[in-house]
Amino acid sequence: MFTLFVVVFLDLIGFGMIIPVFPFYAEQVGVAPASVIFFLGLYSLGQLVGAPIWGSLSDRIGRRPVLLATLLANTAASLMLAFSTTGAMLAVSRIVAGLAAGNISAAYAYTTDITTDADRPKALGLLGSAFGVGFILGPALGGLLAGAHPENGAGFARVAYGAAVLSLVAFFLTLFRLPESLPPEKRRAKSTKRVSMTTFFTRPVLRDLLIATIIVVAAVALFQSTLALFTADRLGVGPRTLGWIYGFVGVVSVVVQAGIIGPLTRRFGAQALTRAGAVLVAIGMGCVPASHSIGVLLVALGIFGVGSALFNPSMSGLVATAAAPHERGSVLGAYQGAASMGRVIGPFAASGVASAASLSMPFFVGAVVSLAGALLIHTRPRSTPG
Repeated sequence: MFTLFVVVFLDLIGFGMIIPVFPFYAEQVGVAPASVIFFLGLYSLGQLVGAPIWGSLSDRIGRRPVLLATLLANTAASLMLAFSTTGAMLAVSRIVAGLAAGNISAAYAYTTDITTDADRPKALGLLGSAFGVGFILGPALGGLLAGAHPENGAGFARVAYGAAVLSLVAFFLTLFRLPESLPPEKRRAKSTKRVSMTTFFTRPVLRDLLIATIIVVAAVALFQSTLALFTADRLGVGPRTLGWIYGFVGVVSVVVQAGIIGPLTRRFGAQALTRAGAVLVAIGMGCVPASHSIGVLLVALGIFGVGSALFNPSMSGLVATAAAPHERGSVLGAYQGAASMGRVIGPFAASGVASAASLSMPFFVGAVVSLAGALLIHTRPRSTPG
């Protein structure tokens, strides 16, 4: 489990490094500010396509080959980003990176392979904390490498090269230190018909959990895709400061996921924590537009960070529990696909809402949407009249 944690951690640092500098670099190569959010959505579009495919494939051939292939693809995507000089090149690099990021479903499936129902929430929380730690160090390191001036194109190239190196290190760590978690006798037979994401929408519990995931993650994506532009406009921050702000959210996430989510799950249950997470996400988002200083913004982001840290591992645990061992990769691939769908919808919706109203409005819309998603979270089929 530790090796998997390190692999995900390194890969996520590389992803996080790009976040605070991408909007500034995209504008530098000729992308209009209003279109930057659209480019962020291309990454999620690639992940939407990749997650179900990689998850299903990992049920057939094992988790390890999928992780190896996608880590190499992520390395290539970062190198492509380093050499991007046009909007089209940026778009291709983001789509490839999104396709490679579909490996997260294999990482989650790996965790469920090696855990029991009793210790799974803690293990998924630990894996989630790898995301949090990645978002602590990644954006901070990316902002540091890029420098304080957004027009520094050489600084952005350093960020992309650094992300490529980290993905390559994760590849070799997987190659030499990570054993396969799914033995051949537990894999889905090659003759078995491939299960598509839509298949799981026919199961009432999974359907509602997947729809709730789409809704809440779309709200989170509204937040994430607008935050950089909002803070630059409202508070005048640059890439370096934005990197530290993202790092703060990562610290909150790690404290929750690595420290307290296990005891909280035992006390309240995954369903209650998933719903509470969606509500806290809504509260945090609703408070962001009232932020006229970095201090107030950090309070709002702290509430949002706690909610997000509760929601993600708890929801993945609920979804994993609803799946049989031979289909967990496919089911968690469907879950990651649903999350990716939310990440596609969110930036595109944010772009439209911000253009029609203001940079504050996406946060209000996201808060309402997240509250709606909380209503769909349950683990048993709803009773029907008659």
